[in-house]
Amino acid sequence: MMASQPVEPIPHSIREVSDDISAGRYETLRVRETIAHLAHEGSWKELWDVADMMSKEVSVLFDLTGRIWVDIGTAGQVRLSPPMGAKVPFRLWVHTHPWDAYWSTTDLGTLASSSRILDEAIVLGHDHFKRASKRRSDNETLSPSGPLSSWSSESCLPYPQFETGGDAVG
Repeated sequence: MMASQPVEPIPHSIREVSDDISAGRYETLRVRETIAHLAHEGSWKELWDVADMMSKEVSVLFDLTGRIWVDIGTAGQVRLSPPMGAKVPFRLWVHTHPWDAYWSTTDLGTLASSSRILDEAIVLGHDHFKRASKRRSDNETLSPSGPLSSWSSESCLPYPQFETGGDAVG
């Protein structure tokens, strides 16, 4: 389902969220607000755990003003779905993969097509994550030419090494 409204980052008890998920209610406001809160706080492992409970991929998009949109995908895919009313450039796109964090062909296509309106992307795996940004750095570029040549990607990082413990989007 495509997110149509921004979601406030409000934490809810994991038990309530788990109850919704167990009942197949993946799109409740409680689930989406909790996902938004985890992303806002940079709690990447916990965000991945919620997506894993659903057996679905999840996408979180931060717009220029810091508003947050949450999309719940399928077991194997979630796309960047720029919502109506969001302000570009998007500051951050975070999404989960079922197990490993890597830039899939779909992800690379999304980054290429969104390269003018997106600043940073993070993909979450079970015990690690991977970050890419348009900023030039010593990290490996995603492609030697084309729109991805301006994107650089870090190696996978384990969660304990880089939990922000605060606002994930500067």
